[in-house]
Amino acid sequence: MKVFYLMKHSLLVWLALITLTANAQTSSLAGKVLDETGQPLPGASVQIKNLQKSTTTTGDGAYQLGGLSNGTVTVTVSYIGYQSHSQEVSIKGNTNLNFNLKPSAESLNEVVVVGYGTQTRREITGSIAKVTGDQIASTPAPSFESALAGRAAGVQVTTGSGIAGSSAQIRIRGIGSISGGGEPLYVIDGIPMTSDIFSGAGANGDGRVRAGFNQNPLATLNPNDIESVDILKDAGAAGIYGSRGANGVILITTKRGKAGAPKFNFSSKVGLSSASNRPHYTNSEQWLQLRQEAWENDGNTGLAPLPANITWDEAKNTNTDWWDLTTREAVSQDYSLSVSGGGKKYKAFLSGAWNDNPSYIVGNSYKRLSTRGNLDYTFNDKLSASLSSSWAQGDNQRVLAAWAGGIGDAMSSALPIFPIYKDPATNDGNPYFFNGANPVRSEENTDWRTLDTRWISNVYLNYTPIKDLTIRVGGSLDYNDTQQDRYQSKYLIDGAKPINGQSLRFPVWVTNYNTNATATYNFKFTDKHKFTALAGVEYQRSVTKQYSRIELFGPNATGVFYKNPDLLDQATKYYVNDKGGLIAPDGRWAFASVFARLNYTYNDKFVIQALARTDGSSRFGPNNKYGFFPAISGAWIASQEDFVKSMEWVSLLKFRAGYGITGNANIPSDKWRSYYKVDEGKYGNEPIIYPSQLANPDLKWEDIRSIDLALEYGFLNNRITGEISYYNKKTTDALLNINLPDHVGYESQYRNLGKIRNQGFELSLNTKNIVSKDFSWTTNFNIATNNNKILDVGGLPSEAIQGGTNDTRVIVGYPIGTNFLVRYAGVDPADGNPIWLDKDGNQTKTYSPDNRVAAGKVTPDFSGGLTNTFNYKGFEFSTLFTFVKGQDLWDNSAKFQFQGASTQNWVVREDFFDRWRKPGDIAKYPRSYYNTANGYPGVTAQYLFNSNMFLYDGSYIKLKQATIAYTLPAEAMRKLKLSNVKFYLTGVNLLTFTKYPGGDPEVARDYENATDRNLSANVTYLTPPQQKSFILGVNLNF
Repeated sequence: MKVFYLMKHSLLVWLALITLTANAQTSSLAGKVLDETGQPLPGASVQIKNLQKSTTTTGDGAYQLGGLSNGTVTVTVSYIGYQSHSQEVSIKGNTNLNFNLKPSAESLNEVVVVGYGTQTRREITGSIAKVTGDQIASTPAPSFESALAGRAAGVQVTTGSGIAGSSAQIRIRGIGSISGGGEPLYVIDGIPMTSDIFSGAGANGDGRVRAGFNQNPLATLNPNDIESVDILKDAGAAGIYGSRGANGVILITTKRGKAGAPKFNFSSKVGLSSASNRPHYTNSEQWLQLRQEAWENDGNTGLAPLPANITWDEAKNTNTDWWDLTTREAVSQDYSLSVSGGGKKYKAFLSGAWNDNPSYIVGNSYKRLSTRGNLDYTFNDKLSASLSSSWAQGDNQRVLAAWAGGIGDAMSSALPIFPIYKDPATNDGNPYFFNGANPVRSEENTDWRTLDTRWISNVYLNYTPIKDLTIRVGGSLDYNDTQQDRYQSKYLIDGAKPINGQSLRFPVWVTNYNTNATATYNFKFTDKHKFTALAGVEYQRSVTKQYSRIELFGPNATGVFYKNPDLLDQATKYYVNDKGGLIAPDGRWAFASVFARLNYTYNDKFVIQALARTDGSSRFGPNNKYGFFPAISGAWIASQEDFVKSMEWVSLLKFRAGYGITGNANIPSDKWRSYYKVDEGKYGNEPIIYPSQLANPDLKWEDIRSIDLALEYGFLNNRITGEISYYNKKTTDALLNINLPDHVGYESQYRNLGKIRNQGFELSLNTKNIVSKDFSWTTNFNIATNNNKILDVGGLPSEAIQGGTNDTRVIVGYPIGTNFLVRYAGVDPADGNPIWLDKDGNQTKTYSPDNRVAAGKVTPDFSGGLTNTFNYKGFEFSTLFTFVKGQDLWDNSAKFQFQGASTQNWVVREDFFDRWRKPGDIAKYPRSYYNTANGYPGVTAQYLFNSNMFLYDGSYIKLKQATIAYTLPAEAMRKLKLSNVKFYLTGVNLLTFTKYPGGDPEVARDYENATDRNLSANVTYLTPPQQKSFILGVNLNF
């Protein structure tokens, strides 16, 4: 209550500060901002600087500035990609005036956020892609990073599943590591964020993996607070982050206040969600038919035995649709309110938002409550300060999924012949069927919540002691408190004669401190020679504290801890006070850094940038604590040359080139040390301590050496703009977590052994296809290729490094995440048994794991996005298609679904009906057996059946988003005393075109560790498909 009391009174104080600038003057200036053809420019800035008045235009280019006095003022209008325009205007009552802007030489003066500062587009020598806050806020997505899909060339975004609160996977220009983290560095308002999905992973490394999915630590960030996202892709851009820039950097800039009277923005969304692709499984009659067929194919007679002691009569009278029982149509809500304003000394932005996003899975939802306050204050001409602070709480009501059960059971071992309930009198006191999988029993007897409370704050002081020199000093705190509570009742813990319940808590606290100081100096020798120099220091420290568990088991465990504090007190006394349960594995790390950057511009045509950073990290051995990461890049703006200016159809030609070294330090702490593990009850029921990790004092950074070549272009007054680029990244000293031979005495060791190459081309193309007074059509297209190859792994065999349980391997000469499988060649029509290929490509009827070869890859050949936007007067219609081509999808659960009617006792997917049944049949799949291990020669166990029979073409085209919107005319809004009103209807994941028969081809399963995440990027094991959503929304500005 105290927190909300403080929030309420803080809100009143902020509102009072902002409204101080409001006055009772009644004159106004209104009109539209248009381009050279009369087309409206939404989002253009209109300012009266000396009066601290400003606004932005609405969707139809309309603006309005109120509270003016009669007289003459100077109005400045600006818009990205257009020349700014200033004009003296005589104000007399309600004055109307339209402005027409002319295209600039592309957006060379546009300000772009870079590491530790900003640069104009003219000065940029690296590869940076920008996504606006409007694009992110308009895309309904589980988290802001999912909204980046299809927006930037070379940035592949995979939203892994339809589970609320689950994580997305982002890869920038391929996968450059094997056992090091492959995710980009996220920086919000200068703060490197905690974004590791494995952070706080519990004593056994399963903290965020529990329940069959990885929870997303970025989900607490409110997308409506984001002003822009800048993606740094090459060493020329990301090199300033040194050892953490190898996988790219995502800079998140939040909204800040603007001078003038308070401006309010309110948005509301209501949505309806369901599964994007429903998998289709057998009903009871079909499953029983397949069961009997498999039984007879084994040479048996009579009726086949059924699992869970179910009789054939019971089975025939039961037809449970478990998918239908575990899914639903879910209603989501999202409300956000913000206010911006300020005076001569200060500018402020304040926001609050509440989001309730239940998934289509029964019992699963993610709720977010968030607030933000950003304040800029100018003390005098030399000293200013900025403050950014956000508080958010994510309430994730979790469910079991994938291998853990729940909806995963509905896709696997919950058979249609199983009932939901049974008479307790004849079922040992349990009202649920418990002799087999029962997702309803799991959902109704589990109360599972993860509560993430996150506070991100920073403060900066800017001091200008002399002209053109700015010293900036700041500090930040990123604090995350995660309390994961799970209760399972006696009806789930026990089967017969239920007595014991179980209450669990897994608490994790992550504290991330950062301090840095920079000095920036701008100087000119003449009008042609311009220099900008930056020097800085930075220190970051992260501390993770956690308990392995707090548990209450037995008849006293009657509820979840967060609803029953007395039960928590009982459990805490034993597990914390008595057993000393506080642990901190992989919990502490620190970076200490110095860096510098120098930019030189000659005659506004030639730009050279040199930068360097030295990082020291606690994560590496004493022999390699420090690393040095330099980069150099340059640009030639050829369109400034006279011989190009004569080509009137050329608006921009800018050539870029760069080379640099970045690093990757994203591994768990203390991996250079030896350590031991404790295993309970392994020797005479007594705990033992055994060696686990072998020390490596020479462990060091991964080095990534990058070459980037690019051409930025604009033609026909920028009716056509875009960029073509080529990159080549080579990773040396790649980090590998290798399995050691038994005779070493240790299980594993981290070593720098690998070499990896990523190279490819990127194209972005933006066109204004039709531009007229009332109608416009624009297109944004991007596509990127990537060729990934492992060059060296120090002579290690393919089995030394594995991608979890996903049958992907590290093989020299092939991409990371190569599918290592026996090849399936079809069905022998004579006997229905499968035909395999040996290593040499010869056919054989005997399955052998010795015949496994590189059979596919989980990385795509190319990916991209296509956006089309149509505007007619106040109406707007837009579509976003995303596409991926050339990747394989390994369905690790399909082999069990194929054998479902055997003793595997799983559901059977309908596409497996195309099977051999009698001699002469030409079928896609072989005959089924009651015991596969007795039927197919060489198959010794049902789970040892891995072949490319279950490797699918994972290519797809998705209608990711379609939106129809209407903005009220300016006159109507003026009567309503509103500056903008926009209604819209958005559909997400509406259509998917794919050859994959198992559901949604865009998957990222739960991962065990970074190696698993890198090697198994496109692998599914009972992964629930993504959500299909329809969202109705309204935006109000006043």
